Amino acid sequence: MQVLFLAFGAARKRAVTTESAAVVAAGGRAVVLVSDKKRWAGEEFAAGVELLTTAELEARHLPRRLERAVLYRAPRRVAAAVGRGPMRAKTKKALKAYEKRVAGPVHRRVFLPLHRRVWPTANARMVQRCFDAQGGPELVVVADALSVRHAVELLETWQSARSGTPSVAYSVDSVVPSPVAASPQPSAAR
Repeated sequence: MQVLFLAFGAARKRAVTTESAAVVAAGGRAVVLVSDKKRWAGEEFAAGVELLTTAELEARHLPRRLERAVLYRAPRRVAAAVGRGPMRAKTKKALKAYEKRVAGPVHRRVFLPLHRRVWPTANARMVQRCFDAQGGPELVVVADALSVRHAVELLETWQSARSGTPSVAYSVDSVVPSPVAASPQPSAAR
C-alpha cells in the first residue's frame, strides 16, 4: 500500500511516526510530507519512511532546478573562482548583496508567480512521482488541520488530471492495523 501522510501542523507526531512505521512493516511505502523538518527533528521514523518538505519536492521540478542554477549556483561558482586571496572578503560581500538584492527578489516576485501560473499542477505531480511507477498514493492521511487545504488541492488536481484519486483518512488504523492496536486489551467489564 502506498500512503502519503500530510502533517504540516506537526500536531500528531507520535501518531504519524507510529502509523508510517506500520505501513512500512506491512510492506507498503510511506511518505510523510511536512512544511518544516525542524519541527520533526526529535522524532525517529522507521527505516523506509521518507520525510519530505514541500520545498524539497518543488526543487525537483526541472524549471526550478534551472532557475536555481542560473540565479544562485552560477554566481556562486564565479565568486568562488574570483574570490581567492585578497579578493575573498570583497567577493563574499558582493555575492551576499547579489543574493539579497537581486536573486531573492527575482525568485519571489518574478519566478514563483510565473511558475505557479505556467505549471499549476507541478506540486501534485511531484508528490505522485515520490511513489515511483505505482501511479501515486492509494491513501492520503490528513494528520492535522493545517494539512486539509493542501490535501484538497492535491485531490482536486489528481481528479482533474484523471490520474486516480486516492482514499482519504485521518488514520491508517482502519486499513493497516498498528502494532500497538493489535495487542489484546484487557476487558474492563467483569
